[in-house]
Amino acid sequence: MKKSFFITLFLLITLTTRSQQLLTLEQAIETALKNNGSVQAATYDVASQRALKKTGFDLPKTNVSLLYGQYNSYSKNDNNLTVAQTIPFTAFGSQSALNRSLATSSELKKASTENELVFQVKQVFYQLAFLRAKQKMLAQQDSIYEGFLKAALLRYKTGEANLLEQTTAESQRNEVKNLLAKNKADQVVMRTQLKTLTNSEALPDIADSDLARVLFNNTPDSVAVQSSPSVAYMRQQVQVTKDEKKVELAKAAPEILVGFFTQTLIGVQDTESGSGAIATSSDRFTGFQVGLAIPLWFIPHQGRVKAAEYNRQSAMSNYEYYHKTLQGQYQQAIQEYTKNKNSLDYYTTSALPNAELILKHSQVAFRNGEIGYAEYLLGIQKATTIQEGYLQTLNDYNQSIIYIEFLSGNK
Repeated sequence: MKKSFFITLFLLITLTTRSQQLLTLEQAIETALKNNGSVQAATYDVASQRALKKTGFDLPKTNVSLLYGQYNSYSKNDNNLTVAQTIPFTAFGSQSALNRSLATSSELKKASTENELVFQVKQVFYQLAFLRAKQKMLAQQDSIYEGFLKAALLRYKTGEANLLEQTTAESQRNEVKNLLAKNKADQVVMRTQLKTLTNSEALPDIADSDLARVLFNNTPDSVAVQSSPSVAYMRQQVQVTKDEKKVELAKAAPEILVGFFTQTLIGVQDTESGSGAIATSSDRFTGFQVGLAIPLWFIPHQGRVKAAEYNRQSAMSNYEYYHKTLQGQYQQAIQEYTKNKNSLDYYTTSALPNAELILKHSQVAFRNGEIGYAEYLLGIQKATTIQEGYLQTLNDYNQSIIYIEFLSGNK
């Protein structure tokens, strides 16, 4: 009995520990980069392109042919063994250059995928931190309105208050409880999203820490987007299309043919040395062959080269458009950051201290009977509105910095 009890207790502790997976931001990012499916797919793509580097000097299959029979004299067992190899001009560097460009492109695509993933993890992490800070604030409001409701019920029983005050207090308390439940549900949504990003089996949560400002030491710079992996990837696509065009041009060039043969010439008399010897099946005659495979029909090659040039122009246009768009987004992000910073400074230096003062004096004045419940509620609502505004502004401020870091490629 004791044994089964301890086993059950151990299993419960294990399950509880697994379900309460707490992550810091660094741990969440590290886990996501390690387990996320998109990064794993990008890693395989990099490995694939690196493997294809070996195909730069790619020769067609060597042609080995045997000619046997009566092809030179009355002898019916002559034989000719020929080995021939075609060497395309793509083997002289253009294909290797394209393979290197494709490998670099896959590496930049992986870096861009990682940058996007880190951005998403940061967004979710700080949104979850915001919801937890909001939960604490709502719990504080719940405590205030719970006390207000108890006071209203007591005042109503003693005849010092009417039914309106009691109903108002009850509705305010219920509204806060509804917001608490909604906020908890929002946290589960964010935790589920974090679980997806980190590809975790258990439902993770963030380590217990207060919502604070994200450190931002970088000076806003209009050329910061040059550091973005996505910009580097788009720029590399232009190089890829240039190398693809060079490959198509090389394919249109003549191909070199080299070969070697060895054969018998049974029955042929040696007239060169004057010996008059007759060649037998044991005598072999060797030589080599060289040639060019020249394309006579150029129209298909011209079409492929022209298509490659259009692809290059398309890649260049995409890069220029993407770069300008990202610069515009960066400027908007800086403006958003400046707006949120100024608003946050206002809350921390003026509004938030005033809210604490309003809340404190409203409670003291209501407790001492100096103000009625309407004035008390007005003061409470004013203070809580300021507190909610501060939390929302702090969250907006943090998210704007996270977005700037994403655009500039800072992980």
